[in-house]
Parts: sequence; structure tokens; C-alpha cells
Amino acid sequence: MKKMLVLLLVAALLVSGLAFAEPGITKDKVLIGSFQALSGPVAYIGLSMRKGMDAYFNWVNANGGIFGRKIELLVADDQFNPAKTVVEVKRMVEQDKVFSIVGGLGTPGCLAVMKYLNDSQVPFVYQGSGALALAVPPNKYIFSVQPNYYSVEGPIVAKYLARNLGYKRIGIVYRAADDGKEELAGLQSWLVKNRLDKLLVKAIPVNPSATSFDNEILELLAANVDVVFLSMYGQQPPNFMIQAKQYGLDAKIVMSYPNSDIQVIQLSQGAAEGAQAMAWVWLGDADSEQFQRYLAIYQETFPGEVPNAYAAAGFIAGEVFTEGLRRAGETPTREGLVQALETMNGWQGLISPIISYKPFSIGDNTCRVGLQAMYAMEVVNGVWERVSDWIDSK
Repeated sequence: MKKMLVLLLVAALLVSGLAFAEPGITKDKVLIGSFQALSGPVAYIGLSMRKGMDAYFNWVNANGGIFGRKIELLVADDQFNPAKTVVEVKRMVEQDKVFSIVGGLGTPGCLAVMKYLNDSQVPFVYQGSGALALAVPPNKYIFSVQPNYYSVEGPIVAKYLARNLGYKRIGIVYRAADDGKEELAGLQSWLVKNRLDKLLVKAIPVNPSATSFDNEILELLAANVDVVFLSMYGQQPPNFMIQAKQYGLDAKIVMSYPNSDIQVIQLSQGAAEGAQAMAWVWLGDADSEQFQRYLAIYQETFPGEVPNAYAAAGFIAGEVFTEGLRRAGETPTREGLVQALETMNGWQGLISPIISYKPFSIGDNTCRVGLQAMYAMEVVNGVWERVSDWIDSK
């Protein structure tokens, strides 16, 4: 009799263990990990991104969690150092047993751990990076969100300039680095595919550290361009616009998405008026119901604070992961999360843009891209205003 009771007890324990055998999953918790620069030169980004994630997950947990489970976020400070990213991510996966990595910040760190996470079959949802390699070629367990330059923004810009705005003489000035080269290739690929390649009349690479663009502007004037796309960021776009105004270049200026920021307007000394930039995060107008709800959720954790763009990125990372977790059902597994994310077709969260994934296929370069639409903003009376609907990359 005692032997039978022991066997029954062992069987019960085994069944109980099997019910929650998935790493990071217990009956009342889902443990996930992230890496952010919480110290060091770009801590202002990492701290803000973490705030967005904290605010969103705190709100989810305060409203009962997902199928009764609270989401616990473990954040490692990698200081934007990829060598440290590798150490911290391996620790979270192998020692802390996190269910998934969510919202890692920075191209160097994301690329450094991408293969490890994919080989370990650990879902990596949302990377704070636009590196093409995160989505193309696709990896089964890597789900990107932010637009990459080659397969998302480049084609969208080409379509927007050629079809939506109808420009006939397009020029592009791009950083002579991987990001700029990918942007140019993506723009060219769409134009060639649509037999509009003759519209691109000037493509000019510039040193990533260049601060003056006299020669480039003279080349654009000689080419008689009617629109110039700037694939650059930081101080470069404001400098270019200031100098373009001085030279009398009256072509329309359209910039890549890192420039849809108030600082670009401030640094341009008035030269940005009428310029446009691509964008992918739409929070709604300040008085809209959408924005007020987003703000209320954020301020439940950070009272009186207005979230910046990096906090919005963290919030979006939380939204995408949580939707996948919800779709994975009451007994989530890593494989189940992957399959659940693959059902997201045209999904949109409170502030998340339109997201689409598909079942993994090594030959399908769109199955892990996620975001495949953007919109345009324009500087009107010194502020950014939305001037287009969502534009897809088709």
C-alpha cells in the first residue's frame, strides 16, 4: 500500500512538473528578460526604453496578467557593450531560465546574441535596431519590429516619392555605411521592380562623419532634382538643410525615420520648414483618446511624466510580446509563442504600428520583418504634422 502511495505521489509530481516544465513559466508567472544600456553613454535611451516596458507590463499585471500569470521582467545592464550583452543574455537564458528575450536595445548587442538565441530556440521579440540581418534572411525565433532600411523603408520611400508625390527626378544622399547602403539598395530595388529606375537621377554617398555638404548640394543642383531623400541622422540632416537653403536648392527634402524628432527642427535653424521624414510610431494627437489612454497607462507607473520616443519603443515591445503570449493560450510554450506570433497578420496595438508575421520559411524574407508600413510627417510652422496614411512596401 505504501509503495502504491509513493508511486501515486511521484506520478502526481511528474504531472505537476510537466504542466509547468517550460522555462520561465509557472502557474502564476512568466519570466522574461531584456538587455538595456542602463549606464554608460547611451543610458538615456536604455533607461527610457525600460520605463516603457515597465509601464506596459505593470498595467497588464494590474489587470490580471495573461491567463492569471503576471509578467516579470528581468533587465540586464549591458552598457551598450556587445561582449557584455552576450554574457548577460546567456546568464538569463541558462541560469535565470527566462521564457523569452524581449526588447533588446542596440544593433551591436542584438546581432551579437541573435544566433545564440535562435540556436537555443529562445524567442527574441523586438530588437531596438533597424539592422537588416535581424530579419533577412529570417531566423525562426527572431521577430523584428522596427523598420529595416532595405526591405521596408527603402521601398516605401521609393513608392512614396514616385507614386504618392509624383516626383520625376529623385536624388538620394546617404551615409557611406551599411545603413545608408542598405537604404539605397532598397530604394533602387523598388524602382527597378516597378520599371521606374530612371527616376533616380543622383545617388551620392557621404562620409558618416561629414558636417559640410557643399559639393553634394552643387551636384544635386546640376542634376536638377525635384526631391532629395536624406538617409542620414544626427547633426547631418540639419546641416544639409541649412546649407541647401543657402545655395538655393528648392527641392523637397524627405528624411529617414530617425529624423522625425523635434531636435532636427531645433538644430536646423528654420531650414526644416516644409521638410518631411518617414515615421512608424503613431501616438495620435495629444488630445486624442488613443494618446490619452497611452499616457494614462504610462503614468500609472511614472506619475506626471510624459514618455519620450524611446519609452514608446519599450511600450511597443511589451505590446507585441504580450499579444503573442495571449495568443499562445493557457499553457504557453516557446514553440507555442512562435506559432502564436506567426498568426499576427495586420495586427495593431494601442500604439504599436501594423505588424504582420508569417509561418517561418527560409525562402520568405518577409516572414519575420513585422513592420511593413510607414507614414510621412512634415514640418509645419515649426512642428511635426502627419501628412500621409500608412504606406506599405509593396
